[in-house]
Amino acid sequence: MQAHQRGDGSYFIYEIPAFLSPAECAEIMRTAVHAGLSESEIYGTSTDEVDRKSRHSYTAWLPAATSALVRKVNRLTAEITGYPEENQEDLQVVHYPEGGFFNPHYDCCDGGPQECSRMDALGGPRHITVIVYLNDDYEGGETAFPKLGITVRPETGKAAIFWSTDKNSILVPQSFHGGNPVTNGEKWICNKWIHLRPYR
Repeated sequence: MQAHQRGDGSYFIYEIPAFLSPAECAEIMRTAVHAGLSESEIYGTSTDEVDRKSRHSYTAWLPAATSALVRKVNRLTAEITGYPEENQEDLQVVHYPEGGFFNPHYDCCDGGPQECSRMDALGGPRHITVIVYLNDDYEGGETAFPKLGITVRPETGKAAIFWSTDKNSILVPQSFHGGNPVTNGEKWICNKWIHLRPYR
């Protein structure tokens, strides 16, 4: 797979076209609908919670046992990041209806030791994010990195990869990102998060 990098010279976002085929993207969307989607939550301090001021979307989680395709995504993610599958969270599928959005945020914990203790116990902070765009027949919905002035445009099957922390678990400020509002149509993505240690 060939990756295209964009960044500020010290931090880069990598884009891989055709990470998944259109047919595979469609299958993941169907599988998520069958599994059932619920309103997306914000990863909080002690319990996850819905925060409609910060995001509006619907989520399904697909473990490896779901299908051969989910296992393929896990394998490809391990290949491109260099971290074993045991360091990955389950595949998260997210549906943004028209008007859906996710305000800029960090994928890793950006609070103090007490706030981050739950995530640390599960395998450390989210180190790497892999976003795969499952469709592109909508308007808006770009992934924006405001500290870099970079916007990633959705393309069906394309993956975007970026680092939220360094290898010492220190937050990388340039990873601040969000999902722009969907102005027409519906957006689907799936996410893989990779930790520095095995995720439990």
